[in-house]
Parts: sequence; structure tokens; C-alpha cells
Amino acid sequence: MPPAPAGGKLAAMTAPFSTRLNLRQRIVVILLLYVFGIGAMALVSYQDLSTMEDKLEFTRLGHVIANTILEVRRYEKNYLLYGLPEDLDEDRRYLDESFRTLAVLTAEARDLRVSPQLDTLGALLAQYRQGLDALAASGPGQVEAEGEAALKLREIGKALTEAADQVVDFERRRIHDLLRLLAWQLLGAVVVAMALGVALPVLMFRNIFKPLGIIRLATRDIAAGRYNRIPVVNTNDEIEQVMEAINRMVAEIERRQDQLVQTRKLSSIGTLTAGVAHQLNNPLNNISTSCQIAQEELESADPAFLRKLLGNIAQETLRARDIVAGLLEFSRARDFSLRPVRLSELAARTLRLVSSQAGSGVRLRADVPDDLVLAADASRLQEALLNLLLNAIQAVDGAGDVTLSARQENGQAVVTVADTGPGIPEAIQSRIFDPFYTTKEEGKGTGLGLSIVYGIIEKHAGTIAVDSAPRRGASFVIHLPLAGEPQNAPAEDPA
Repeated sequence: MPPAPAGGKLAAMTAPFSTRLNLRQRIVVILLLYVFGIGAMALVSYQDLSTMEDKLEFTRLGHVIANTILEVRRYEKNYLLYGLPEDLDEDRRYLDESFRTLAVLTAEARDLRVSPQLDTLGALLAQYRQGLDALAASGPGQVEAEGEAALKLREIGKALTEAADQVVDFERRRIHDLLRLLAWQLLGAVVVAMALGVALPVLMFRNIFKPLGIIRLATRDIAAGRYNRIPVVNTNDEIEQVMEAINRMVAEIERRQDQLVQTRKLSSIGTLTAGVAHQLNNPLNNISTSCQIAQEELESADPAFLRKLLGNIAQETLRARDIVAGLLEFSRARDFSLRPVRLSELAARTLRLVSSQAGSGVRLRADVPDDLVLAADASRLQEALLNLLLNAIQAVDGAGDVTLSARQENGQAVVTVADTGPGIPEAIQSRIFDPFYTTKEEGKGTGLGLSIVYGIIEKHAGTIAVDSAPRRGASFVIHLPLAGEPQNAPAEDPA
């Protein structure tokens, strides 16, 4: 096998990722992204909450060391006032506790921004210890509240208290900042979740449910005998393949329907053959009789009489030619093509074809204006009218009226085929145009006649409906577009 072209490989590599995924994979990817997004937001929020917990513990320890330093300052004041050794011991004990708490704070601190405050606090504690030792070295009797050592110790103690408060305030501000961050993250998560909640249904509607709705309507139309191609949505997945397959199926159904129309037409020709043969017998008999008389009277007949016989022969020949031409025109298979058709001439030819099927008790009537011109395919439209007329003749069952009429209304031609038969029950009127639906006995009907009529009328951009009631006959009403310029429309060539 030859290697693939470099251009093809490059196109495959640079193609969008989504075009290489089928529908199932896309749904899985969308769900995974959704789960991943929610999980990522949950993880970030969990980390922030964990940080919040650490900072709360850090703040608690900050309050502990701040309170401990306050105790240090209190016993410092007592020692300066009374010079009692036990106050000095308590002062040193609380000072040692402050160092231990600071060590814990330094170990717990994970935020580098608080490290300078802790270092400052540690340095001040060390200075305070030195100042306290210097004050204690002078002895209890030598302690002076206003002495240099006492004043220095007080200054260091004041700075120590402020440093402890700064540590607590710094962490309190950090907690407030973290709470605001958590609030914004929660708001962002809600907004993202709402956006995804809106975007995902929209994407699924556009890429999945909308194409599926188109497919559902298409299958319903196909089931009803309406073979319309559907617009293919560029989804690059199985849905697009299904739409393309439906269009291919519709094209194949239309092709087979055309074959079915031609088969039905040949069946109708077989039905008409006996009647056409009877219609041809009359002109042929007249031609034969006139020829025999002319041969017998050739030597002695008056020229005017012979001229009359020849005129009869020519007239009957034209009559036979019209009958045969109408049958040939009806049976001819041609591609669908719209052109101006004078409806009165088409109706006359169709009535001539079906007249042989009407018994003596059936009255065929036509009421079609001569100036009514349609944009139609003459052969297909004749097939539709022929099916309707044959059904009407069968409906009256040897006695009744069958009428083909037409009129112009609201820029359209309204063609009606009516009979005085028993009518169509209302319960089945919605199904009479369905393929293979028939009320006739088995072997006497295929159920395709009215379905073919429906397809032909729809192909002409027209509509057909039935109006019927029990014992009041049936009327099939067809609306068809008129030709653009009916006054200049050419007459149909019967040949």
C-alpha cells in the first residue's frame, strides 16, 4: 500500500480535536471536563479551607503569646513596684512560656509574609530577657521604678506588646483576605456552574437534540410518503452520518418511486388496453367499410361520393391516431420537467383514455376553462388525474356521475375530481394517501394509486385533500401553481 500523502497526514494532525471524536466520545469528554472542573474548584476550596484552619490555629497561638506577654508585663510592673522575688520568678516563667509559644508559631508558620513579624517578636523577647536579667542583677533592694534599667525594660516591653499585637493583626487581616477570596471563589464556582448548566444543554440541543428532531421529523415524513431531503448538520459524528444516510435513502426511495410510478402506469395501460382496443375498433370498422364501398363503386361511383368516402377514411384515421397518440403519451417515461400545460387539453386526453372503463350508466363530465394553464409535467399530472378518475369510476360501480372540474382561485388552479359514489368513511380519510393502504379486496388493489397521486401533486409544489361523507360521494381537491404567462402558453402536443 502506498504511503499516505504528507498533506493528508498534516491535515489529520492539525484537524480540530472534536472532529476526530464520535458522539459517544464527545459526551464522555464533556462529562469528564464538567467533573474535572467541579473537582478542581472543590480541591481549591478545600485547600483554602485547610489554610483557613491553619491560620485560625496560628491566630489562637498569637493570642496566647499576646496574653502571655501581657502577664509578663503585669509581673514586671509588680516587681518594679514591690521588688518581690516571686514576681520576678513569675515574670521569667511567663517569658519562657512566650519563647515556647513563639517556637510553636515559627514551626506552624507557612506564610513567608509573617516571618519578619515573628523574627521581630523573637528579637524583642531576647532583648526583654536581657533587660530583665540586668534589672534582677541589681538585687531587689536596688530596683528603682524610674531607673535607667527599668525604663529600658519598659520600652522593650511596650515594643514587645505591640509586636505581639502586630502578629495577631497581620494574621487577622490574612484571614479576612482569605475569606474574601473564598467568597469570590464560591461566587465564581456558582457562575461557572450556572454557565455550564446553560451551555451544556444548549450545546447538546444544538449538536444532539436538534439534529435528532430533524431526523425524527424526516422519518415521520417518510412514513407518511413525503420524501424530502433534510439539511445535513455539520457535527462530524454519527448524527451527520445518519442524516447523510437518510438523504441517500430518500434519493433511492424517489428513484424507486419513479420506477413504481412507471410500473403503475404500465398497469393502468393494461387496464385501459381493452377499452382502447374497443375505441379503435369503431374508426377501423368505418375505415374498412368506406374502403370496401370505394373499391366496389370505383368504376361507376360519382367522384363526389368517392371524395366523401375518402374524407370519412381520413377523419377516422385521425381519430384512431389521436387515441393511439394519447396512449403513447401517457405511457412514455420521461424525466420530471415543468412546463406550461393547458389543462383543458390534458383533461380531454385523460377522459378519452378512461372513457372505455366507464359503463353505459356512468356519465363522465368535464368543466375546465380553456385559458387555465399550469406549470406541470404533463405525463405525471395525467397519471395523477387518471388514477383519480379510475377510482371514481370504480366508486360509482356502473351508475353515477364522475366530474373533472377546474377553476382559478387566489393565484392557483383548483382541480376537483368528484363522484357520486358511496363516499369514504371519515375514520380512514387520514390514511388513504398512505402507501399500500387499500380498502379493496385482496388481489384487486395495491394501495399505491392514491399514494402515487399524493407524491405527484407534492412534486408539483401542490396539495391534495379529500372531502367526503357517507352516501354523498367523494371529492379530491387539488391546488396547483399556475404557469407564469398562461396567455402565451403553447398547447400540448398530443403526439
